[in-house]
Amino acid sequence: MSTVQNPEEVTYSKARVNWMIFAVVFCMVIQGFGLFKLIPMQDAIQTYFHINEGAYGIMASASNWMMIALSVPLGFVARKVPCKWGLSIGFFAAFIGMILQIFTHSFALFVIGRMMEGGGFGFVSLTSGSLILTLVPENRRGFWSSVNVVATVLPQVIITKGGATLMVNSGLSFQKVFAIICAMYVVAIIIWLIIVPRTVHVHGIADATKPTKEQTMRVFKNTSNWLVSIAFVFFNAIAIGFTAYVIKVLNLKGLEMHQAANVYSYTTLIGLVAMIFFGWLSDKLGTKRKIVIVGYLSCAVSLVLLAVLPANLIFIYVVVFGTLPRSIAGLTSASAADIAEVPKDIPIVNSVKNTVTQIGSVLMTILMGFLIQYLGYTFTIYVLAAEAVVGAILWVFARRIP
Repeated sequence: MSTVQNPEEVTYSKARVNWMIFAVVFCMVIQGFGLFKLIPMQDAIQTYFHINEGAYGIMASASNWMMIALSVPLGFVARKVPCKWGLSIGFFAAFIGMILQIFTHSFALFVIGRMMEGGGFGFVSLTSGSLILTLVPENRRGFWSSVNVVATVLPQVIITKGGATLMVNSGLSFQKVFAIICAMYVVAIIIWLIIVPRTVHVHGIADATKPTKEQTMRVFKNTSNWLVSIAFVFFNAIAIGFTAYVIKVLNLKGLEMHQAANVYSYTTLIGLVAMIFFGWLSDKLGTKRKIVIVGYLSCAVSLVLLAVLPANLIFIYVVVFGTLPRSIAGLTSASAADIAEVPKDIPIVNSVKNTVTQIGSVLMTILMGFLIQYLGYTFTIYVLAAEAVVGAILWVFARRIP
């Protein structure tokens, strides 16, 4: 792995770079616990605050709306401040938000705490995702971006199964589980401050050439950036927004709800391995675009299989959806380095992608609910399959990405 170097020939050793990569991945694991902590705790939170599902939905989405509002401004901030302080400030904001959530008896303050946490995570995501692309050589970006995404998703699997165990079997309240995660934020800050030098920015070096105003504005005019971002909206609608409905579809095919949930969980478990593999493969083949195009087309095929296969053959859907489509998230993240005209604009590229993805995913989730309500599950599945094909077409025209 190459060292990180500035124009004055000051270098960081290979070992120091490796430690910084470790710090990024470690902090992404910690952020993952924060992002997915609500999954097993909905009933406990609703009971504690005496709220209905509508109010819970507002609370759960509060962090996402804050990330949408702050994503682009934070992208410019992340480009200016040293990474040592950027990620630490992000986790500190998340820590304060969590403290508010743990100790408040007011639902309004709880929501405010969620908003603070979301704003902090926006800063953490931009800093870490941009830094990993500038710490590793170009021919390793697909692999390490995929590892970074897996690090964020892995806690979803752990907390979905382990969170309920902590609360039910150990008798812990959701506040105590939150406190455990809050302590993790502190550990992340300490590890980050120890490992990452003050001189490192998101471009990996202390004194990179400042991009011109024209270069920065071209980030917003870059066609590839918008094509990739819109395509990722479609993927998130399928991989995240449609998740709960898949379990219902499997139930309608004859599986018990707990069986359906277990069957679908294998798509995530297989996907964690597949994402890293396809990140590695993209580096070996020197292409992201071709792999992602096939990933989107495979996603469309998997949805058709979900619609037509009987319950006893549904494992075919699980394998197809758990493999090639999982290349999309990691390689979409890695593509920011190809889209940016100068390395220092990577966080701006990421901020635009994050904003489009968050807004689009919320709107697509709402639309999906109405499609299912009025037209049924099968028609909705075919609509999502068509979206996956459109995602592949958008990547065909994302010419800046190899």
